[in-house]
Amino acid sequence: MIFLDANFLIYLNSGVSEVKEYYIKLLTYESLFSDPLVIDEVIYVSKKKYGVKYCDTIEFLDEIVLKYLTVLPITIKEYERAKEIMRKYSVKPSDAIDNSFR
Repeated sequence: MIFLDANFLIYLNSGVSEVKEYYIKLLTYESLFSDPLVIDEVIYVSKKKYGVKYCDTIEFLDEIVLKYLTVLPITIKEYERAKEIMRKYSVKPSDAIDNSFR
């Protein structure tokens, strides 16, 4: 199972051809997962940094991404692991939560 982070999905949403090719390979050979924080970040950063309309990113997520990956819930277990990761590596909370699934 491979965790898809926001950066990968943002580049895919922005039309980077190399990312699209790699995504197709991932869909063929791997099970993919992500979390709600990644979905939020994809929508926000796509608009702020690349000017992609919210409605376009939502359509992209619905049609190209969410059909093919599992969105895992963030539970107290992930929070507990995220606290350890933040303390050990001094990373942002969202990065720690994303890494708590691994």
